[in-house]
Amino acid sequence: MLDRIREYDECLADRDRWAIATIVEVSGSVPRPAGTSMAVRDDGRTIGSVSGGCVEGAVVDAALACLDSGATELHSFGYADDDGISIGLMCGGDVRVLVQPLRCLGAADPRSRAHLVRELPLHDTAAGSLLTAEGLGVALPADALSAAFDGDDLPEDVDRAAGHAGDRIRAALRAGGTHVVDVADRSAPECPVVRRLLVESTATPARLIIYGANDFSAALAQAASALGRHVTVCDARPVFATHARHPGAHEVVLMHPAQHLAQEFAAGRIDQRTGIVVLTHDPRFDLPVLDAVLRREVGYVGAMGSRVTHEKRVQELRASGLTPAHLARLHSPIGLDLGARTPAEVAVSILAELILVESAARAGSEAGSGSGSDGASDSGSASDSDSAVVVPAELPARLRDTAGDVHDDARRSAGAPAIASGRSCAAAPMRTGTPTRTAAPARTAAPARTGAPAWM
Repeated sequence: MLDRIREYDECLADRDRWAIATIVEVSGSVPRPAGTSMAVRDDGRTIGSVSGGCVEGAVVDAALACLDSGATELHSFGYADDDGISIGLMCGGDVRVLVQPLRCLGAADPRSRAHLVRELPLHDTAAGSLLTAEGLGVALPADALSAAFDGDDLPEDVDRAAGHAGDRIRAALRAGGTHVVDVADRSAPECPVVRRLLVESTATPARLIIYGANDFSAALAQAASALGRHVTVCDARPVFATHARHPGAHEVVLMHPAQHLAQEFAAGRIDQRTGIVVLTHDPRFDLPVLDAVLRREVGYVGAMGSRVTHEKRVQELRASGLTPAHLARLHSPIGLDLGARTPAEVAVSILAELILVESAARAGSEAGSGSGSDGASDSGSASDSDSAVVVPAELPARLRDTAGDVHDDARRSAGAPAIASGRSCAAAPMRTGTPTRTAAPARTAAPARTGAPAWM
């Protein structure tokens, strides 16, 4: 219920008249994620939605029934029958919904708290019945757990109820969102589940750091903040790095991007939920940032530029010691190929790609977490990955082309020719290895290279 807690002031002020329905578990294709909630008053008034209409009527009926009985109940909804009469989800998924009178929260007030832990019934309420006998494990006892709190330390009642599952609850709180934690009786031969706890946490919003201030960063900051991201825009140019140009950003920083990134890493403010977007179009800025961030575990790394620019950038990053595994994490040219042209359209394509990457990461994490390690193994692997990065000794220890003018004619005249620009960016093929070229029509062939490549 923390997803709409600011809308529930009226409900919490008159708890006897309201019930809260919360999606606690989902599988398959469903319209809303776990944690989505809806408030129902005894006269049928509602706040919010849990399915967009598929099972709304049934959930309202269940909420009204639980207000009469005082019972906390679990209801499962799956795919509707072919006759179209039965209640279910037409999208083919399954959801489990907790329906609870607000008066069952007792003294717990989640409005100013970051975490909420509630006890769940062990079994669903039988379809079409109001069976709530405690002996059947459907209803909860009067003193069922309900606790709202802040911080990492579990309240005494939550710690006592969790038992050996306390570490899993702490991991769920750190991850944010909504999770169900089963507490098993390890003294019994088959370790039966004796309690189920619904853990909700409003974790710190995921960050999006945008390096490079321009029209695209302004549009991206506006769109990302609307999605609940904490947006930072950073640029070394005072003319462009202003709040007036970026009203959607939570903070605008006037600093060299590489210096800002180093400070954020040192302060521990960048993690696996952070997205890094590079829009600078200047190798002096984007190469040091990309070199540093691709060596770490972050949620998303994207860089703006044409395919030709991407190839040049990859050449320099390889020369700095990045491996193919590092470079595989770079999304460039940035954004999904939606045919976007305007800054607002490009912002949509970038955020669409970011969401896709995060969804794939969550799916992979859930598929690989069957052992119930509570994320400890993930944290360890991130650390191991960082320490395992080795820069080959034969490659230069620093990036090239990160100092001096962007277009260094002196170096080109010394024997490193500029790249021909006769082809469009969209049609440029992806190249691997050492680039070769033939003379463009009506042009003389470029002389052989004698020095280090001058990519920019």
